[in-house]
Amino acid sequence: MSIKSYSCILSILFALGLTACNQSAPTDNAPTAKADGQAGTFVGCYSVEKNSPAQIKVSKQAGSFVMQMKEPDGAKTLWDNPEPLDEISVDKAWDYFGVNALSLDKSDVERVLARPDEMMVLAKVKDASQNINPLLDSAYVVYIFKGANTIYQVPCDETPVDIIKDGEKKVQAFYQ
Repeated sequence: MSIKSYSCILSILFALGLTACNQSAPTDNAPTAKADGQAGTFVGCYSVEKNSPAQIKVSKQAGSFVMQMKEPDGAKTLWDNPEPLDEISVDKAWDYFGVNALSLDKSDVERVLARPDEMMVLAKVKDASQNINPLLDSAYVVYIFKGANTIYQVPCDETPVDIIKDGEKKVQAFYQ
């Protein structure tokens, strides 16, 4: 090998070494894209029916999740007072979703929020599970007082909802 070739190889190795030195090694405490994106996993509005006005709003206040329900049409405010939500483990959530008609398995659930009174539990389903399970036509599943079903993330809106009147119309249409 000539001195010129040797010098060229050393120059290349030196340049590669400088490039590598400028790259910092990843650390365990560095935020990841997934961790940054998880804060917004639940933030938004939800409805138990596709393409209908929002009925539930989840937001973050002072670093914690809260939920609000839409007040009935004619109320002084559109949304009720914020109620706290707690993040719970998938194992604990399985107390609510263990029996369901969605062929949902514990391994399908990514993250879970619950009201402290346990009247509502909201689960984010893993994308892969939603893609392979035809019964999961939404990325979210909700348990509301003794029953589990899909719930849809919808745009937040300011449309008043007459839950009783609108519900009666839907029941009547179902039986016609």
